[in-house]
Amino acid sequence: MTINFRDEVLKRKDELLKDLTKLIQINSELTTFDPNRKNAPFGEGCKEALDLMLSIGDRDGFETVNLDGYAGHIEYGNQKEFVGMIGHLDVVPAGNDWTHDPYGAEIHDGKMYGRGTEDDKGPTIAAYYALKILKELNVPLSKRVKLIIGNDEETAWRCMRHYFSVYPEAPVSGFIPDADFPLIYAEKGISRIFVEGEVGNSDILEIHGGFRDNMVPDYATALLEPTDDYSKLFNTFLKSKGYEGSSSVNNGKVFIKVVGKSAHGSTPQFGENAIDRLFEFFIENNFSGNLVDLVSNLLIHDYLGKKLGVDYVDSEMGPLTNNFGVINAKDSKYQIHLNLRYPNNVSFDEVVKTLQEKVKPYHATAEVDKHQQLLYKDPNSELVKTLMNVYIKHTNDKEAKPINIGGGTFARAMPNCVAFGPHFLDKPTFIHQKNEFIGIDDLLLATIIYTEALYELTK
Repeated sequence: MTINFRDEVLKRKDELLKDLTKLIQINSELTTFDPNRKNAPFGEGCKEALDLMLSIGDRDGFETVNLDGYAGHIEYGNQKEFVGMIGHLDVVPAGNDWTHDPYGAEIHDGKMYGRGTEDDKGPTIAAYYALKILKELNVPLSKRVKLIIGNDEETAWRCMRHYFSVYPEAPVSGFIPDADFPLIYAEKGISRIFVEGEVGNSDILEIHGGFRDNMVPDYATALLEPTDDYSKLFNTFLKSKGYEGSSSVNNGKVFIKVVGKSAHGSTPQFGENAIDRLFEFFIENNFSGNLVDLVSNLLIHDYLGKKLGVDYVDSEMGPLTNNFGVINAKDSKYQIHLNLRYPNNVSFDEVVKTLQEKVKPYHATAEVDKHQQLLYKDPNSELVKTLMNVYIKHTNDKEAKPINIGGGTFARAMPNCVAFGPHFLDKPTFIHQKNEFIGIDDLLLATIIYTEALYELTK
């Protein structure tokens, strides 16, 4: 059967963008997790997004399943063996200072802007249209295809645990449209670590910074007792550093805020950590106490873990990274959320032990809240070769090689899968940042690649 994959995708461009627009316009940030909230364990926005995606599948004649709002799937075929894909519809918080409405799906200069355009509603729609095209062309398949939809990828993956507890079957092959092209064969181990202790400074009443540990924080605030002219000192600090921020006096207390630049927690080097900036102010103005001393000696301006004594660089997978992503302090106590990612040849247990020993002198504890072990697939496997050949065909990038990343994808959730697109490495990316977008041409090219990839895996 001869198929012009490019033509088939382009003739559906308007319909694809219309469906994506509807999805982007839903704010599907996690509100709270409540397993007793019927069909909406992650909040009404996540429920609405999942309902819409499955209704699109129903519209086009697919078999669909909604598992209590946790997850669902869109399926084609009835063969025993299947090819699997997983996308997700939940998004990280939009954050601050967008130029375009983060839930507007506005198109400007060939780009659609909005939270989730690239991570991961856009790629999920691309994968769906790949499946839709094969169905509409009535392509004979040797395996069924299942597009699984998650609703909790950005937080705790409870969606996938629930889904696979009900549908424990494994695909013979598949891919996850939630990362980079040309293809990702290895992903670093990922952990969330809580550091807790006493603030130890009576002038610091509250500190708040960051939305999620897997985002470089773009803001940090503090509420201070006015034992000094902190407002004036902070304004002087901002001016000397060239940082954006503000100060005010409310009910006799000094409120200060400093702005940073968000980035994905797997690439903290591309962000500007606002929490670090806040503690620069504390350090330069001689604040003392357990918290300031701990941050000064172990965390500030160190995304490689050198001060913690856990730095390591693997020749294949690169360095261990540590994102100082969240801090909350109130009533003399604090909690820090670290997002630590490690490559091959690192013992995670030893890293944790080292952290625990390092924070002890500051009367603090370090405990693992979440841990995903690293993923490694043979870069010479048949699956990798098949997908790489399709990628090279449609990009003419004959030098392309599979890569490894610090991010984590649902490839860890389902056997026999790798992460595959949609981001092209020569293009900018703003996932987990303000003004996230996806280029329309890039989205269509990813859809073309996904369509032929599905065809090759199922024919």
